[in-house]
Amino acid sequence: MTVTHASSPAASTSGESHERLIGVVHVGLGPIGRQVLAFLAGRGSYRSIGAVDIDPQLIGRTLNQVTDGANGDAVVVGSVGELPAAGPGAVAIHCAGSSLEKVAGTFAELMRAGYHVVSTCEELSDPRSTQGELAAQLDRVAAENGVVLLGTGVNPGYSMDYLPVVLAASQRAVHGVAVHRVQDAGLRRLPLQRKVGAGLTVEEFGERVAQGTIRHVGLPESARLVDRALGLGCTEFTETIDPVIAQARVPLGDSAVDTGHVLGIDQLVVARRNGVEVIRLHLQMAVGLPDPRDVITIDGDPGLETVIRGLHGDSATAAVVVNSLGRVRVAPPGLRTADEIPASPLNF
Repeated sequence: MTVTHASSPAASTSGESHERLIGVVHVGLGPIGRQVLAFLAGRGSYRSIGAVDIDPQLIGRTLNQVTDGANGDAVVVGSVGELPAAGPGAVAIHCAGSSLEKVAGTFAELMRAGYHVVSTCEELSDPRSTQGELAAQLDRVAAENGVVLLGTGVNPGYSMDYLPVVLAASQRAVHGVAVHRVQDAGLRRLPLQRKVGAGLTVEEFGERVAQGTIRHVGLPESARLVDRALGLGCTEFTETIDPVIAQARVPLGDSAVDTGHVLGIDQLVVARRNGVEVIRLHLQMAVGLPDPRDVITIDGDPGLETVIRGLHGDSATAAVVVNSLGRVRVAPPGLRTADEIPASPLNF
């Protein structure tokens, strides 16, 4: 006997009224913010209803003028207070800043206005262990307003923290985790090339590392997230940042990095328990690095090593952000981290 289960056909997004779509506002329309805007255009359940940016050249323009194919004609404004009211389930996508302390006020304002917030702020990826008081304040604001605050992206938020945690689920026991991520910064956006020091002299690089302006923000947070999620009990976290130096002239866009100048960073975070290394996160991000890859090694029972190629940081960050939107809307209110909210598509 054959049993047929009837199901309702999916609603046509082309004819769906704007009232049924989930409103999204965009805070920050730099390179990542624009990629998010373009990617979101392919998601029929969402509609971009507003945007904020501090660039005078963008304020007053429509989203269609900022990014071809954007699924909204909202006008870019200069402050969060000018955004439209948040409807049911509305989400703010924040792509403007790495420092949690500097953007926490923006998060609070968005949440009090009724928006869930998904942000690429690296320090938001696991702030409880490093900025506990501020994290607790943001958690309270989110809970009081019935919304979720999530920091995510590809790194931190996926390749060097969430993905190793997921892979560790295949092990009977986990003793340690190592991730080696190699990225050609020449293929990445200009702000990131500047963030890793491409083109600087070695002396300039050292000065800026000391000032805290040259580093990949979020690597220590990734190590702490892995430690907490897997219960590894690490008590000592160390970070080193060294330059990758050009041994010959290396092309970069319309110019080049001269011999002896800096191509990027070689950054290492090690977490130890009782003096023994348990977690090693090694990031090499420099212009012209060959064979971009992510190598994840789980020291466990039986153990695991996997190599992932082609995980482009900018486009993958945009994808992870958009793929988090549906999960955020059904998660318990409060400050959440990537290990609590899967970065997988959930459309409505």
